[in-house]
Parts: sequence; C-alpha cells; structure tokens
Amino acid sequence: MPTGTSFSQYSLAAFAEALAAKTSTPGGGSLAAYMIACGAATVAMAYRFTSGEKYAAEEARMARRVEELDQLRSRALELVQLDSDAYDKVTAAFGLPKGNDAEKAARVTAIQSALKGALEVPFETMATGLAVLQLAIQGASAINPNLASDCGSGANAALAGIESALANVRINAASIKDANYVRGKSEASDAMLRKARELADNVRGALQKHIGGK
Repeated sequence: MPTGTSFSQYSLAAFAEALAAKTSTPGGGSLAAYMIACGAATVAMAYRFTSGEKYAAEEARMARRVEELDQLRSRALELVQLDSDAYDKVTAAFGLPKGNDAEKAARVTAIQSALKGALEVPFETMATGLAVLQLAIQGASAINPNLASDCGSGANAALAGIESALANVRINAASIKDANYVRGKSEASDAMLRKARELADNVRGALQKHIGGK
C-alpha cells in the first residue's frame, strides 16, 4: 500500500485496503468524499455523452455543467485526504500531555479546536455533494437516454456521500462544547440533507421514463 501519498493517488484496490485496515484513517468521512467524487464523475460522463447533432440544443449547457462537475470532483478528492488529516489532528490533540492544570487546559483547547476542524471537512463534503445533485437535476430531463442509469448512479452516489458525511458531522458535534457553533452547524447540515434527498428524488423522477420500473 502506498505511503506518504495522498489518498486520491491510491489505486482503487489500495484505497479499499486502507479503508479496511485497523487504522483510524481513512474512514467514513474520506469514503463519503470519495463517493461524492465518483458521483460527480459519473454525472459528468453522462453529460459528456449528451452532445453532438442530436443534442445540439443542450450541448453548450451540458458542457458548462461538466466543467462545474469536474471542479466539484477535484474538490471532493481533496476532501478525501483533508478528512483523514483533520481526524489525525484530533488524535494528536488527545495525545497531548495532561500532567498539570496548564497542560490540561491547553489539551482541552486543542481537542475542541481539532474537533471543529474535523466537523468542518464533512460539512464541506455535504455542500459539495449537494452541488453535484443540483447539477444533476439541471440536466437529468434532457440527458441522452442511453446514459440515464449512469446519471442516476452518480446522483445516488452523491446522496450516499452526503448522508455519510452527515454522520461524521454529528459524531464530531457530539463532543464539541460550543453550543452555538453546534446548533448552527447541525441546523445547516440537516437542511442540506433534506434538500439533497429532495433533489435525488427529483433526479430519479426525471430519469424514470428512460430507466423503467417503479
């Protein structure tokens, strides 16, 4: 397994092995970001195939969406690593000395700061996934029908990543003492989840005529 390399540079097998290893990182937060990166990639692929003479009326709009999706994919891949880095800082803070009152106070401060950092990353992961879904619904109804299942798979991956990232927001929030901070992030993340589920349902509805079933 690679060492000293960003997780985004791992092979699929190596990243899966890293997730399976008995180590704190990478974990669920990194996986959430990777699912969103894959979701953005798959929706972008579907939009790239919505091009040519048959889709001339949509091609320019699809190309603009592809550009945005590629940027979101790039950021989501960065978040794969950032999530692990943030949790490593939490682990390091818990390992600080606590031999006297000054050390104990410094340790508590460091832990609380690191926990906020560990919450901010999956919070951004959620926002990134939501942006993917917003682009998915924009083009779903006009997509090349041969790529409908791919677009739907990408949207489903983005939603799964958002739901997984929310779990990481919540588990870090549970240990943060700043009640106002926690309340604000909790309300905002819950709102993002509601919107994401609505968008994902709308994407499925728009694609249903091409995919079939109920």
